[in-house]
Amino acid sequence: MTVSLVRTLILYVAVICAMRLMGKRQIGELEPSDLVITILISELAAIPMQDLGVPLTAGLVPIVTLISIEIIVSFLCLKSRRLRRLVNGRAAVLIYNGKVDERKLHDLRITTDEIVEALRQNNIQTVADVKYGILEPNGQLSYVLKPSAQPVTAELLGLSPSETGAPFLVITDGKPVLGNLRRLNVSLSELEHRVKKSGAKRMEDIFLMTLDDCGNQYIQRKEGL
Repeated sequence: MTVSLVRTLILYVAVICAMRLMGKRQIGELEPSDLVITILISELAAIPMQDLGVPLTAGLVPIVTLISIEIIVSFLCLKSRRLRRLVNGRAAVLIYNGKVDERKLHDLRITTDEIVEALRQNNIQTVADVKYGILEPNGQLSYVLKPSAQPVTAELLGLSPSETGAPFLVITDGKPVLGNLRRLNVSLSELEHRVKKSGAKRMEDIFLMTLDDCGNQYIQRKEGL
């Protein structure tokens, strides 16, 4: 039992390290080569966990080899556009100027139902609103809307909205996030002043607080306070 637990823990750490080396991506954002490597790594890790008669190195060595290959291929893809297209494929224009390319759909085995579903997911009402509909190498559908279908922006209205920055979590469950405070150059005393100015008595009463580099803040108190 102990041996099985230790082997599982070692393989778990190895797989986590392998995934970190491949970079932070969601499953839906994986390139074809990354997806293949991910599936192979999971299979290789499962074999030594299921069968104690299989040496641990029988799973670890292939995992290290696959990650090494992935890193080398990724580096070469950065240097060679041709290799990048060969390994990851290329983007395909499925919609142009409000019209679906039937031949491309047939070649890529994509149904019109999938196109319409993707439009709904992107809050696009109709194909006629799309200038370009592009199938990316990772399988995601991205769109460029026609000017008449694009949402109205402050620039188009001639307005000058206030500046906003990237929000950082500065309080979570009543505790300050010191690393983000240093990044924003905000002291604890200034943070406490902001908390009291919002109407809260103390920092421990705050469930969530974010602050950006422009001084914009969001505060949510704990329930019942």
